[in-house]
Amino acid sequence: MKGNQPDSTEPSNQQRVRLAALWSSWQIGGNLVWSCTGVLAATLGATGIEQSLVTGTRTLGNASLQGLWGSLSDRFGRRPFLFIGLLAVGMTAALMPLARTALELILLLLVPTIVGSAAIPAWNGLLGDITTLERRGRFIGVITAIGTVASAVALFVVGYYTVSLGLTGASQYYIPLYTSAVITIIALVCVLCLRETMQRTKRSVFNFRAAVKGTPHFLPFLLINAIFFCAMGSAWPLFPKITVLYANVFQVLLLTALFSLCSGVTQILGGTLIDRLGRKGILFISRFLIFLAPLSHAMAAITDNIWFLVPSQVFGGGLTGLFIVSSTAWLLDSSPVKDRGSITALFNLVTGITSFVGAIIAGFVFDWLALFWDVKSVLIMMMLTIVVIRVITSTGYIAVNETLPSQSKIPWYAKGLSVKTDYAKP
Repeated sequence: MKGNQPDSTEPSNQQRVRLAALWSSWQIGGNLVWSCTGVLAATLGATGIEQSLVTGTRTLGNASLQGLWGSLSDRFGRRPFLFIGLLAVGMTAALMPLARTALELILLLLVPTIVGSAAIPAWNGLLGDITTLERRGRFIGVITAIGTVASAVALFVVGYYTVSLGLTGASQYYIPLYTSAVITIIALVCVLCLRETMQRTKRSVFNFRAAVKGTPHFLPFLLINAIFFCAMGSAWPLFPKITVLYANVFQVLLLTALFSLCSGVTQILGGTLIDRLGRKGILFISRFLIFLAPLSHAMAAITDNIWFLVPSQVFGGGLTGLFIVSSTAWLLDSSPVKDRGSITALFNLVTGITSFVGAIIAGFVFDWLALFWDVKSVLIMMMLTIVVIRVITSTGYIAVNETLPSQSKIPWYAKGLSVKTDYAKP
């Protein structure tokens, strides 16, 4: 097909090293930023709606121009948009210490996060360009796992050093943020060293209609995720409010490191599992069991025990790792080569909007309930409600189709969750 580029058989060892270094530095820089964002807002005295806007600004900012960035990366290549997006991440880290109120933090986050979204569809498109369907899960799992493990180690070191300085209040988050800005420079150098994987194509921007038409199972998948991400997003502005009650900067980064480590481990295992058992079963498990994260937060607030935040990070990180590899592989399997960036962009756009809506609703509800009850009681009630909502909305993943070829061998115990259907060939 003119303008398309067939999947590479295997990336070279040199390309593997560059991709691992890129993803590792990206994850370290990004996780340092986003682990501090919510708790910094809470430290600055954010209300429920302001906390939602801090969370929503990141989510909506990442999603708002996904369509443009995805189409442009399909048209002009992956490298330019990886560079633009990562540069914006570094700028975000450098600007955040300037905020003195939650509102200023929201304004500082808005533009960098919008531009930073350029890297997301370009990265997913690049992974699709250099992998084959049969081995895609393993490759994605290994590369992303290396990054998340590296991130976990870096967060521990930065957190330990920061807390040793004895800083308090908002200033305790400045060192992790400035470190993030410096680490992002490594990611930018790695991008410059990468080989371009996408041939330039002549096509219109925002050609979502053609992309979706070539991906027949995508719209049901998108709807299921849109509903679930609304339920997911409702918990995100509440998590930092609970965390800041019990944790200092070292403990915040340590919890984030634990999340990254568990995510990395399950991405290694998940890559193998989805190539053997199929995408659908792992998708369902990763979304159904994620109710354990808000449940652990609720238990921490009920018992005033920070240790209940540990299982939240273990469950949240592990299940998120499974979702990352299975959903990424599902999107790459289902879409034609020339539309991978656009399909990923549309997926991120819709789920970003719905999670933003969920966060905003949760913020309004929190502020309203706080007029009648104390903050701790409101947080507990809302967390337990979100547990139920997540369980209910996760059942939609039962309807997702399997994308592995029908000739793949699946053990008898996995057939119930991995029923074979047609899949779109690139």
